[in-house]
Parts: sequence; structure tokens; C-alpha cells
Amino acid sequence: MHNSLQKDIVTLNRRYLLLVKQMASAKHPLLCVSVPKFLAKKVNDMTLEEIDQLAEDMIAPCFYMNLDETTFNQMEAKIPGVHRKAYMTNVLVTRLQTDEQR
Repeated sequence: MHNSLQKDIVTLNRRYLLLVKQMASAKHPLLCVSVPKFLAKKVNDMTLEEIDQLAEDMIAPCFYMNLDETTFNQMEAKIPGVHRKAYMTNVLVTRLQTDEQR
């Protein structure tokens, strides 16, 4: 992937995750309609370093991926870096193939 594009994706992911953390901490009323509850809780419990690593490992904008709790937990359990990126690539490819079959 183009290096500049990947940097933009990481920046978007980091900002999105930090916003989710901030909204969860403030118990913002719109959080429940804009972010799955499990994700808000997970992100709120993460350190800034964990959020940064997660933002790096997501290969697409995470606010678009619509991850369910099981997928997110499996991705989070992977070793940061190449293992997470490979897992997310497989998830996205599988979704694309499923969408094409519909």
C-alpha cells in the first residue's frame, strides 16, 4: 500500500480511537448510537500506547470496518504488528468475497 495512504489510515484510526476513549470517559450520550458498546468499553480501558499500536495494526479505517466483538477480540489477542495485520487482511478479504457472492 502507498506509504502516504497508510500513514493517513493510521492517523484516522488513532484519532477515531482517541475520540471513542474520550466519549466513553465522558459518558457522552451519542456514544451508544455511534460505537458498539463492547468497542467503547475496550477502547476506554486501553492505554494510549495500546491505542497507538492498534491504530498502526489496522489496515483500513477502523470506523468503517464494523467489527463484531469476536473479530475484535481475536485481532486484539494477536501479536501486535505483522500478525494483527495478516489477521485483518484475512477478515477483509473474506468479507469482500462474501459480499461478491451476494
